[in-house]
Amino acid sequence: MKPRIDAKRTAVLVLDVQNDLVKITPRIRENRVLENIAAVIAAARRRRVPVIHITASVRADFLDIPRDNPLWDGLRKSRQLILGTKGAAIHPKVRPLKNELVLNKTCVDPFLTTNLGQALQNHDVNTVVLTGLWTNWVVEATARHASDMGYRVFIARECVASNTAENHEFAINHILPTICYVVGVKEVLSALK
Repeated sequence: MKPRIDAKRTAVLVLDVQNDLVKITPRIRENRVLENIAAVIAAARRRRVPVIHITASVRADFLDIPRDNPLWDGLRKSRQLILGTKGAAIHPKVRPLKNELVLNKTCVDPFLTTNLGQALQNHDVNTVVLTGLWTNWVVEATARHASDMGYRVFIARECVASNTAENHEFAINHILPTICYVVGVKEVLSALK
């Protein structure tokens, strides 16, 4: 039996919704992913549920990310997600409020190079709702880590997208349901009323 989302012990995580990634994510506009994330954020704010924004931004000299790694080699070549650039900024449709925590990471898993775990403890959270980009990268890594730590993890299906439709579909239909609860955005919005 799937547990309910208890808004009193929940945080919403907005993962890597940055201009550079939004620009190269297929079907993000026609699937209304940003609008769905914005709706979840708005509902969380009304209910005073913590919203924590995670970014992935690196130094212009790339000394803060792994060398000799295909994932990060692509970032270096494209010169994307560089700290302080417009491309690394959080997309305006999901922009954080001044009182919302924004944590920057220099790897895929936000638990590794940020104090996300401490932030969740500070909010007395036992449940996280994941939204963001990309489904088979940061969303999956966050779900795995949070699940291993004992958090109840929910992913709002219409609030995530990936670098390819195939990667998204495989992760959302085959991988993620084995480690967390994949639910519709309406279920999340209802829980945050």
